[in-house]
Amino acid sequence: MRAHDNPFATDRVEQLLVFRPEWSGTSWSAIEDRWTKLGQRGALIGPHGSGKTTFLDAWEKRLMEQGGEVLRLFLNRESRELDEIAWEALEDASGKIVILDGEEQLGWLQRRRFYQCTASAAGVLVARHRRGKLPVLLEFEPNMELLIRCVHELAPQQVEALSEHLPSWWREHHGNIREVLLRCYDYGAGTSQSPVGE
Repeated sequence: MRAHDNPFATDRVEQLLVFRPEWSGTSWSAIEDRWTKLGQRGALIGPHGSGKTTFLDAWEKRLMEQGGEVLRLFLNRESRELDEIAWEALEDASGKIVILDGEEQLGWLQRRRFYQCTASAAGVLVARHRRGKLPVLLEFEPNMELLIRCVHELAPQQVEALSEHLPSWWREHHGNIREVLLRCYDYGAGTSQSPVGE
């Protein structure tokens, strides 16, 4: 199968993997009401690949469409500290909505400095794996039903063929939907190896 014809091609997956509140049993109005009740200070919690960054992509766009000024920062295992450019931006965060993806990567001193810098921000939303300083806005859990829904959307004719592989791929990738859909791409391209034990 040519890459362009593969239903799990990257561009198709990225178009599908946008945050849809209804797929999570909620609505934008419910999320925004909770955000307001929390004083525009909250956290997204959930394991890697559970949808936090996908939500933040949609949330940032929504905030900007509503006239908000957003400062978005990102940390991961390869980049555990904010650089001086980020700290300078945070020093000027008054009136802005600050989003920090990967907040748990910060050491204790940097985390303290982060919250001091954002005290005058219009809002603060962090994404982390477990509960922390801020109240929870949304909690994300890996969802096998959502994976199957994505496969149905992308390649309904392949659901039956893939169904025998999806549970083991799901376990292997710890519920990371994007990574499992990449395995589906490899399977369609004839390059995926079934996990040991299948």
